This record gives sequence, C-alpha cells and structure tokens, in this order.
Amino acid sequence: MPYQSFFTKLILLCLVTLPALGQKIIVTGFETPESVVHDGLADVYLVSNVGAGDPGALDHNGFISRVSPGGTILQLKWIQDGVNGAVLNGPKGIALLDGALYVADIDTLRIFNRFTGASIASIAIPNPFGANPLFLNDVAVSDNGTVFISDNANGGLFKVDPQGHATVLSIDSSLNFPNGLVADGTNSAMWVTWVGNQIMRINGAGKISVVATIPAPDVSSLGLPPNTLLLDGFVLRPDGSFLVSSWVTGSVYHISAGGRVLSVVAQFVSFFDNPNNPDGPADINVDLRRHRLLTPLFDINQLVIQPL
Repeated sequence: MPYQSFFTKLILLCLVTLPALGQKIIVTGFETPESVVHDGLADVYLVSNVGAGDPGALDHNGFISRVSPGGTILQLKWIQDGVNGAVLNGPKGIALLDGALYVADIDTLRIFNRFTGASIASIAIPNPFGANPLFLNDVAVSDNGTVFISDNANGGLFKVDPQGHATVLSIDSSLNFPNGLVADGTNSAMWVTWVGNQIMRINGAGKISVVATIPAPDVSSLGLPPNTLLLDGFVLRPDGSFLVSSWVTGSVYHISAGGRVLSVVAQFVSFFDNPNNPDGPADINVDLRRHRLLTPLFDINQLVIQPL
C-alpha cells in the first residue's frame, strides 16, 4: 500500500508539472526567431535567432537556441558568434542531416556539429545580383548531402554539392522570390513564394513548375502586389501533404499532395490584423514524435508549440 501511494503521487505530480501533449506551449525570450527544427536524436528543438537589428546585416549577433519539448530554453545561446570559433550574423533557415546542422547565414552556408555545436565549415555563396547583397533565407538538405538555399529578397536558388562546391541554381524571374524550401529527392527542390501564393518545384534539369496555388485575398489595402501571401515556412509531411505559413493572413495551411487547401491548422496575428506588427509565422517545422506544429513568431520573439 505505501508503494501504491508513492507511485500514485508520482503520477499526479507528473501530470501537474509536465505540459500535456495536447496543450499549446508558448516559449518567450528569443531575439527574432526565424527557423526551428526538431532534432529527433537529441530530442530537442533548435531555434535560429537573427538577433537585434537589421536581419540582413553582417553584425555578428546571431545565435542558435536549444529548447526542450516541454518548452524550457535549455541554452539560449548554444551556438553564438565569437564563441568556440563560430560565426553567425543573421541565421535564418536551419536543417539537419546525419551529424551536421546546416544554417543559412545571409551570404554563407554554415555547418556545425549537431551534437556539440562546434563549427565544421563555412561555405561562401556566389552572388549573381551585382550590387545587391545576398539575403539567404531557408536551407534544405537531400539525403545525399546536396544543400539547397533560397534568397527571398533578390529571388534566387543556390545549390551546394556534397563536396562543398556552391553554385547558382536559378535566378529566373518565375521563381517569385523563393522562401521556405524542402528537398525533393537528391536533385530537385520545392519552395513557397514570398511574392506570390504558390508552391513551386525545380527539377534536376532546371525546369520550373507550379505544384499548388493557395487562394489569396485582396491585398491592395496592404500595398502588396496581387496574390502576395508572403509565404514563409514550408513542411513536406510523410503523407505527401504540405504545411505552409503566411505572414499576410497569419495562417498555417494544411495542403493536400494534390494542391488543395484542406484546413487552417494555426492562426496568428496577420498583416490585416496589424500591418505594423504582425506575429510573423516564419520557418515552421513539426515534431513527428509528438504530432506537433512548431512555429517561430519572428516579430514577437516567441516559439509556439501546439498539437496538429
């Protein structure tokens, strides 16, 4: 009987102190969080922080945070500029493959050890835009180690092969300023458009096609080009469907593999709600183990963890 009472109390304590899987968790304390990924090996969430100031500035104030699935910031500045040889200016998209963490950092692809945070390599990306500086945004890695990187300010896609050789993949105007990326096999990639309302794909031969179009409201009152949703985060789910986030509507959409909008799975403050300070749902990701959506809110310095 004493043992039964002990275990009963222990179970009740866990229920009180641990967040339930169905509970929304809001984590605060970040500095312009842009991207998040679940490291399933260490079972932690990694969050890129652009830092204060201009997101495109080479100001050496970026860092990567480690967050527990329970919503506790384990290390706010796990990897930070100037510590242990790391360089981080304005880190945005992050991705994992094997033992490496890949980070898109304005004009450079940074690679770190995913377990220790130690710097492995920094690969400069060629700039085809003349006097306009690069603004690298998202990064995706295929199973063979090919890295794809987007530039949503200038409108470009780049590729880094497994040997570390960086090339311009495309700067075609039809890219519509690519933002969130996923690798689609070893030689193809898909992305969502920042200036537009589409999911697009480029194959190994360089052919660009439209995968899906998301219905867009009238954005003329916001001073944006027609059909602009400012799409940011992009997740390819195991069943072939997609999750896509929009700054304009503040929505995270669930889209079928065939391109049909199935539902809105999360809603945040939109440009329509507050043109001067939307929440900014940025580079979303998922925790497949717990069936969760992970959303960094760029403009209000939060990570929202919620059930899907």
